[in-house]
Amino acid sequence: MQIEQLHYIVSIAKNGTFSKAAQELHVSQSAISQSVNRLENHLGVKIFERSHKGVTVTVQGEQLIKIAAEIISKIHEFEKKAEEFKNTIQKELKIGLVTGLHLPFLPKVFSKIKEEFPLLEIKFTELASLDIIESILNKQLDIGIIALYNKTYKYKNLIKFKKFHKIQLFVLVDKHSPLIRHDKLKPELLKDQMFVMFNGEYMSWFFNELNKKYGPFKLMFTSNNNETITEAVRNGIAISIETESEVRSNPYIKNGEIKAIPLVEEINQKNHLGLAKLKNKASSKETLRTIQYLENEITDLFKSPLNFE
Repeated sequence: MQIEQLHYIVSIAKNGTFSKAAQELHVSQSAISQSVNRLENHLGVKIFERSHKGVTVTVQGEQLIKIAAEIISKIHEFEKKAEEFKNTIQKELKIGLVTGLHLPFLPKVFSKIKEEFPLLEIKFTELASLDIIESILNKQLDIGIIALYNKTYKYKNLIKFKKFHKIQLFVLVDKHSPLIRHDKLKPELLKDQMFVMFNGEYMSWFFNELNKKYGPFKLMFTSNNNETITEAVRNGIAISIETESEVRSNPYIKNGEIKAIPLVEEINQKNHLGLAKLKNKASSKETLRTIQYLENEITDLFKSPLNFE
């Protein structure tokens, strides 16, 4: 008998089908089915009754699944305690940041962490949100600052998310654009505009969803270079859509050459900038302190008013 088989029968009982359990545990349906069959043969007990209508738990299965859930809980408790012992003194902290996100306070945060934990080596890398999650699952990163939206929330069974700030989107236009007479913009008002967009995971997803719901929209080009996008907007060649963090850091928005107008739409309403870490893994005091610093700085950054000339 293997521990994974206990996970399988608990998930099947919770979800009601082998297929949903396979999706939750990120394995194939055939693998789960074969493994459960082997477990039932090993025990000599039928845990599930299968029929064309679905799966039902046997009377004996209910009792075994209850014990299996308790065993899994104890295993998590065991692993968590072991992590606490292992991470009493953390030697290395690996942090991921979603590509294109400008957080001016990061050097200050890293300086504070090094001052508090001088032996800690900090490794910082920029990746797409989904790549950050993959790296956390593979234990290549300890934590990540990412976009929390439907693609990343799919990993909620494996990753623990912490919301920092709601993602607000703005339409960027040049100072002579007729759009500047609007305090807010709805997608319908942008149908005749030419767009340039940042070629990142989140903004690519958003622009694709925007096209599906409100489009089609005209796209001139995408780029990973914010300066190229800024120049296209500043010179009246195109408009763009950006997050609040970019709006706060763009010097041409601060001096008035580019105007940032809030975008009113339904796609982005539940999305947040937040933190991701591995579920059921105890965090060291160094990691917890870093998370606290990051949350405090992000809160301070976004609570200050947006001042445009």
